[in-house]
Amino acid sequence: MDHKVLGWIQIIGGIIALLPSGRIGYSGMMGMMGYGGYDMMSSGSGIGVTILALMFIITGVHYLTHKNKK
Repeated sequence: MDHKVLGWIQIIGGIIALLPSGRIGYSGMMGMMGYGGYDMMSSGSGIGVTILALMFIITGVHYLTHKNKK
């Protein structure tokens, strides 16, 4: 796969992962447990998702700026 295409796929995936809309649907599922259960569940997974999304964006930028050596 071309490096530029792979870079754009990773950047777009990282941006989508950072959008808060994915977590809104998850909070609706946790509605029965109350806010305490949601805060405990989202504190650890939110940090992990953010770190992975930033890693995807950084790797995507790396692929976009990659120069082919011939």
